[in-house]
Amino acid sequence: MVKMSLFWYNGFMSKLFVSPSAEKKILSGVQVLEGQDLLTADLPEGLVTLYSNREKKLASAYLSPQQRGIGWVLPQAPVQLDKAYFASLFEAAKVKRQVLEYSNLTTAYRLFNQDGDCFGGLTIDRYGDYALFSWYNSFVYSLKDVIVSAFLEVFPDLIGGYEKCRFQGASHISAHVYGQEAPEQFTILENGVSYNVFLNDGLMTGVFLDQHEVRGALVDGLAAGKSVLNMFSYTAAFFYHLSSLSRF
Repeated sequence: MVKMSLFWYNGFMSKLFVSPSAEKKILSGVQVLEGQDLLTADLPEGLVTLYSNREKKLASAYLSPQQRGIGWVLPQAPVQLDKAYFASLFEAAKVKRQVLEYSNLTTAYRLFNQDGDCFGGLTIDRYGDYALFSWYNSFVYSLKDVIVSAFLEVFPDLIGGYEKCRFQGASHISAHVYGQEAPEQFTILENGVSYNVFLNDGLMTGVFLDQHEVRGALVDGLAAGKSVLNMFSYTAAFFYHLSSLSRF
């Protein structure tokens, strides 16, 4: 087991060395770090600088254990993890999703998607007029106030926010974070299909937004004419799509 020692960013970063295989992985663009990638057993939690075993500087990263890996490479190396840094990430993510922002058929989608938007350990979803922050490790959660402040600067139109703490040792699972509270249940649209969702009841919301492309393929006819057995359907999000396209 990798041993993590506490290290909070205070103007400098620990220098750590990675294995040759990890060097290749980092240079190829992979951002998630595993325990075997680093050439030490006693690891700090927080910002670090990664070097090859030939003393070549490779990248900035942060370490904090979670279900997936022990940390993340930061492609956009920060001077410090402040409001301006996160606002720049959110601005870039917002531009990438302009088609969804102005869609009349979709009101719920992922606004910020971990390493896809250059900062692993954090996702932010939009459910109508509300934001949902998912924190995947304790280090990212420690930056919550800065992240939420930056988010509000870039997405001032969202009237309220909630959070899900998806890491071991969190003091709570779900909570209201800012602004107006959402109704206990309300309706969102995805690809023209309506769903009832809920934001403050455990880790679930009623629909997994990271599956929107799969549901979109069903709407576009992937399941047309098929016979489908509906099993283990949770809130039946896929069933809603299939019911208008398939025979049961």
